[in-house]
Amino acid sequence: MFISAFILVISFAAMVQFAVFSWRAGLLRTIATEPIGDQAEVTAEISHNLLNGKDFADINSLQSLLPDLKNARVNLRSVRVYYSFLKAMNRLGDFIVAPGADGFGGWTSREMALCTQYTAAVLSQRLRSNQELAAEVRSY
Repeated sequence: MFISAFILVISFAAMVQFAVFSWRAGLLRTIATEPIGDQAEVTAEISHNLLNGKDFADINSLQSLLPDLKNARVNLRSVRVYYSFLKAMNRLGDFIVAPGADGFGGWTSREMALCTQYTAAVLSQRLRSNQELAAEVRSY
């Protein structure tokens, strides 16, 4: 009985880990496929340093201001939840180690920067799709 329960717990943990890593790979794929060009200037103007995880709130608020005209809305709720979790872990690291020190080896800072980059990439994609839609409307 104990062995079967142990196998069940380990299998469930592996499944959860696979789901989290698959979700994170989707974030990385979105960032990697974002073209660098004119939109990079707009994105750089919005956030002068995309590697700064503290810009997440600014980019996220811009996301809510920019309408999604093609109804291909990307749900950023999971990214916001993950960012909040990372923020809490960062505070915990500040409490355990020392305020201002790289808690958890800088892992939380890198992950928060990843969330910021993903949100900026989605913002850039939304802006590009809105510009394409506006060009289509003007062509009539």
